[in-house]
Amino acid sequence: MPVSKQTTDLFSTGLLKVMERAKRDPEVRFRSLACHIDEWALRRAHQSLRKGAAVGVDGITKEAYGDQLTDKLRDLRGRLRGGRWRHQPIRRVHIPKGKDKTRPIGISCVEDKIVQNAVREVLGAVYEPLFYEHSYGFRPGRGAHDAVRTLNQVLYRGGGNWILEADIKSFFYRSS
Repeated sequence: MPVSKQTTDLFSTGLLKVMERAKRDPEVRFRSLACHIDEWALRRAHQSLRKGAAVGVDGITKEAYGDQLTDKLRDLRGRLRGGRWRHQPIRRVHIPKGKDKTRPIGISCVEDKIVQNAVREVLGAVYEPLFYEHSYGFRPGRGAHDAVRTLNQVLYRGGGNWILEADIKSFFYRSS
């Protein structure tokens, strides 16, 4: 499978091999992928965090966590390998959503976001090659505008027999 420059920037050599194997053999079972969460993966995960992102319950910012980053990532990697790392509590915040409504969101601590991003990177290496080309939901480098653009192209060519849009949240969620 040819690998783009963007992909090689995002993944380690080991993860590129995982991606190639997953693409070549979709039935393959990976028994252990934790070895791919090394200090470099944690560093990439830290770099990918947004500057000024909301802080978790510990109040530590990305910039503050970046002080002595190498030592912190080495310690984090050791705790992950030793099974001593534990996710911190989530800070719950309600953000405005329409007229007189709010939506709850959870905000993780910086260190937890780093671990989540590193795990996302590993899982993405396994599963991204298996997703359909025209799947747009929560995919790297794809978004709602890409989906609408593709839909427009299909319709312009006379393809597609029907379009369905549904918002089923209200069916499952009842507020008190």
